[in-house]
Amino acid sequence: MASPIYERLSKLSFTRPSGTAEEKRAAEFLAGEIRAIGFEPALEPFSYTRSVPTQAYFAAILENGEEVSFPVTGVINSKETPPQGITADFFYLKSLDEVSLSQIRGKMVLIHDRLSPQEYARLRKAGITGYITTSGTVRDTYENSDLETQRFRDSLRDSGAVPAFAIRMIDAVRLLRISPEKVRFTLTLKEETVHSQNVSVTVLGTQFPNEILAVGAHYDSVPFSYGAWDNGAGAVQILSLLEHFKAHLPRRTVKVVLFGSEETGLQGSRAYVIAHEREAEKKLAMVNVDVGGSILGKEILFVTANDDTEIWLRQVIKEVGYAAVTTQRVMSSDSAGFSDHGIPSISIGQGAPRGGGYMHTRYDNMELISQDVLEKEAWFLSQLVNRLTNAAVFPVLRILPAKLRQELIQYFGESQSAMAKRPAAEEERPLPFHF
Repeated sequence: MASPIYERLSKLSFTRPSGTAEEKRAAEFLAGEIRAIGFEPALEPFSYTRSVPTQAYFAAILENGEEVSFPVTGVINSKETPPQGITADFFYLKSLDEVSLSQIRGKMVLIHDRLSPQEYARLRKAGITGYITTSGTVRDTYENSDLETQRFRDSLRDSGAVPAFAIRMIDAVRLLRISPEKVRFTLTLKEETVHSQNVSVTVLGTQFPNEILAVGAHYDSVPFSYGAWDNGAGAVQILSLLEHFKAHLPRRTVKVVLFGSEETGLQGSRAYVIAHEREAEKKLAMVNVDVGGSILGKEILFVTANDDTEIWLRQVIKEVGYAAVTTQRVMSSDSAGFSDHGIPSISIGQGAPRGGGYMHTRYDNMELISQDVLEKEAWFLSQLVNRLTNAAVFPVLRILPAKLRQELIQYFGESQSAMAKRPAAEEERPLPFHF
């Protein structure tokens, strides 16, 4: 018999991209579940703009002048070409070694991986005309895969945008077999305003109402994905936490938020932090849940906080008997937006074994979701939040080490990061003890 958490995830598992009617339907479903639990949710609308592709063309030019075109998607927020397109030399950039970088000026380059700001800055300095990156695996077919529409990340903006595309891995192989010297590409973009919403609930603390713990998860999905693993699982675990609060009110206030539009650049969480800036100093920490419920995989806790917090968290998982590993770093999820504003965070996620992951694909559905795993993850979330909200003294300091501050600035980009404008906080040192 299916449990309530599994039933909720089954109902939420449908494609619900940012700004669509389906995303709004998901928000309304979650709000209805919150009311049924006994809390009153608030729908907090927000908007953002982006430049989306309206035309994307990419072709290899053969020796006889013939063009062989390939299915591609334009990268959101990249740069348009002139209407007639651009013809450029083609280069397969296998690595960012000095020899390769010396040969790519004025060329369209094929790359494989998502670029860090530092890597992209090196490509811009080397003078690329544009880039094309891969989507999927070499075992895909046109029938069993979808061509991902990628996004030019905010952290790359400081180096300036170039025309950028995504191509199936199988087509990248076909392109390399042709071995063209030149390619022609056209990209047209249109600016649009996207309307989305967060769903929030305030659970007032019984003893320390002015001390706030934020807890959240995103509920949107990428196009063509049902988003069960990423991140319907996190959203329904938040609902289970609210059921726990209905029976066990916390000593500290908990701001529970289900974020929209995470998949398009953490839009919901960033909008929420800005909209609630007045209470930012009252927020002691943030707990985020992103990716879970799969029968395959290991539990990972991402600690964007000082060393003592990770040590404390390791003791918690030993005490309660929860099999998980910790890592002190920034997770690419809604917690990052809070930490960028100086709020330490813990993100609860799940890593897939090689060949067992299906994030951002049509295979992110209920087939690999385990009811037992979902319930165990929801149980641990309540255990962790209990210890944070009910501690005599809050165990997490509002201090981010220099290495994490720098990681946040790199993640969001110097011009986009709030952390880049914040002064560094000093570590608290224990008071001297005297007999």
